[in-house]
Amino acid sequence: MCPPVPSFADDNPLLLPLLARLQAAAGPCKLHELMTQLQAEGLLPQGLAGDALGLFRTNFLLMNGLYQLQGLLSRQGAWLAVSPLDLRIEPGGAVHGGLLAPDSLRDYYLDWQNLWQTEAVEVEALLAGFWQAFCRRVAPAARLAALAVLELPETASQADIRRRWKALALAHHPDRGGELARFQAIELAWRTLRD
Repeated sequence: MCPPVPSFADDNPLLLPLLARLQAAAGPCKLHELMTQLQAEGLLPQGLAGDALGLFRTNFLLMNGLYQLQGLLSRQGAWLAVSPLDLRIEPGGAVHGGLLAPDSLRDYYLDWQNLWQTEAVEVEALLAGFWQAFCRRVAPAARLAALAVLELPETASQADIRRRWKALALAHHPDRGGELARFQAIELAWRTLRD
């Protein structure tokens, strides 16, 4: 059973604490730093950040507050840039026009039903999806680094990679007088490219 929608549905209790911290900051803030500060001061509901679902709900409260502030500040001629690693208030909210652009993330966090209707299994699926997407973004960089170790161009085929790995592994094998660190780097590159 879902808890009732909180009475502060349109007025997140974190609005004023978030605004105060953002205004007092010398530069951009990070979401996790704000969360840590608010937890230390007892301003976040107790027991929310203990598991994945609790962390999701804590994050939701923070993001909801930030997006509500973004709307309020925009109407007052300022703009709140909302990014987990770059939260900052900028002048020119009316000219920025950010609220006119579609933003599915903002829409998601401003809908309180998403807070209470999201279950633990959905949070786990969201996290799994995030890590899969993250690994896909990292993979091209890892491939390039592995190709560099094998001294191959980006266009190398699997057959080229296999031939080069065998030649380098034989040439640098410690039993044949090769250097162990170089041999291990070659083996790691092969595993990266093989997988």
